[in-house]
Amino acid sequence: MNYNFLLSSELVDMPAPLGFDSWLTFWLMIIISAANAVLMSFAAYKFFQVSQLTSYKMKGFWKWIKEDKGAQWGRLIILSFLSSAALLITNVLLQDFFVYKIMQYFGLLFYLLFALVYIINQYSIAQKTPLKYTHRMNRMIGAYSVLVFALTMVLLSVTIVYIPYFKFGGVTVIPMFIPLIVCIAYYIMLPYETLHNRSFVKRAKKKLASHNNLIKIAITGSYAKTSVKNILTTMLSKKFNVCCSPLNYNTPLGLSKTVLEHLTVRDQVLVAEMGARYVGDIKELCDLIEPEIGLITGIGNQHLLTFKTKENLIKTKSELTDYICSKNGKMFFNAQNEESVDLFNKCSCEKVLSNPFNENDTLYAKDIEHNQMGVTFTLVYKGKEYKTRANLLGSHNVSNIILCANVCLSLGISIEQIVEAIEMLMPSPHRLALTPSANSLIVIDDAYNASVEGSRAALDVLASYKSTKVVITPGLVELGKEQFECNVEFGKAMAAVADYVIVDGTFNYQALEKGLLEGGMAADKILRAGSLKQAVTLLRDITEPGDVVLFENDLPDNYN
Repeated sequence: MNYNFLLSSELVDMPAPLGFDSWLTFWLMIIISAANAVLMSFAAYKFFQVSQLTSYKMKGFWKWIKEDKGAQWGRLIILSFLSSAALLITNVLLQDFFVYKIMQYFGLLFYLLFALVYIINQYSIAQKTPLKYTHRMNRMIGAYSVLVFALTMVLLSVTIVYIPYFKFGGVTVIPMFIPLIVCIAYYIMLPYETLHNRSFVKRAKKKLASHNNLIKIAITGSYAKTSVKNILTTMLSKKFNVCCSPLNYNTPLGLSKTVLEHLTVRDQVLVAEMGARYVGDIKELCDLIEPEIGLITGIGNQHLLTFKTKENLIKTKSELTDYICSKNGKMFFNAQNEESVDLFNKCSCEKVLSNPFNENDTLYAKDIEHNQMGVTFTLVYKGKEYKTRANLLGSHNVSNIILCANVCLSLGISIEQIVEAIEMLMPSPHRLALTPSANSLIVIDDAYNASVEGSRAALDVLASYKSTKVVITPGLVELGKEQFECNVEFGKAMAAVADYVIVDGTFNYQALEKGLLEGGMAADKILRAGSLKQAVTLLRDITEPGDVVLFENDLPDNYN
């Protein structure tokens, strides 16, 4: 940019700042632009957070802005308007004042004040999933800051020369462009991030290739992936050194990180959870891990928002079956799910259909009982019975246990070792886990759950309690066109079990309320909360020690 205009007072109608020559004005612009870049980086917190929560997909980013109805963006526009008006009024009113040359900077204080109020308000809101300052996010923020700095310099240059009464006012219009600048920063960094990710995955594949005789197992499905992964890992650990993908590391980068940071030379088995939102996702993960054993936990309607159709969802999950069969591996299917059974029937390689209730199978379960402490059942293997108990809530876990036990038996783990492992099982965090409560309530934390099948299992557990039962939920999401009706059915199911339901947020409120009322719940038993914190406050007014609270699903911050 040409700053020659700053070197000639003839091009500037307004008097130069008190005691400043043109060069000092130029450096003042640099300082203001740098300070504004820092300030606007804090102001963009919510937009950075949403871009991260939507897996750095700009389609999801703009979808959030649309569903937010521009509320967050609107606040930034108001911030720019108020700041610009304050600066303009200050300059006009004080132009004849004897210290005008000093007072012309006074308007910037209003901008700073309004921006700080906005930022403090953003950071004071409780975050369910705070922004993680990963290397990628830091690079994106860096690119964003450079863009803000450059745009501020340009706007300052224009206003100083051509809009005398709006001198330095170019700074105040920057906030209204924050979402666009975040988006531009994303696309500027995208080529580098793409190459970096490919390099990351390539290093993981190279490390995997160096692990001779490593048994690689892949788990996918619409629900219960993490629970099955943890059950299987516990059982396998009775005989092998096992590395499993931690938490919900079920993407190419997540599994690559698992391999690079967690897999050691001593490990004999790798258990990889595989997630998917689009057709081709499972194939990509199979190409990375190259598994020889696969598990299908079950197929529902989760992520229909991105898959669009049930056919696409099934096609994607079958990518695991196709890969395993191409490598002459072995597949294990859950017989409790119709779509899983269909995939079993189409599977052309070695396969096992796991049915915990089929007495004709080599392995099955009977005498299943579940209560508030866990599930007890008798494991029957080749006619021999083993009475056992798992510290897992819900009888549905027996199906997961039998599925994993069949895998372990195929790998030479004894039935006695499997029984020992069953008694060691503990619930995965936020997946039907009993949580200590300071006010003597019985709290069932199923906050990570977001599937129709999972919510059904959670309500089955809740029904086993005799005291007052309360559900706190925002409803079910990512179900595409089926979302409203699924939440209506969820409401009906809750009405049959719970005494109170607190709907957290507005996202699914209409559908849940409709289902609850149709299910017979009284309107005064349906409470509405603007946030999870408010829901917990409402909880204190309707419960007493010994009552049961189920936290069913907890939407991230990009849902309203």
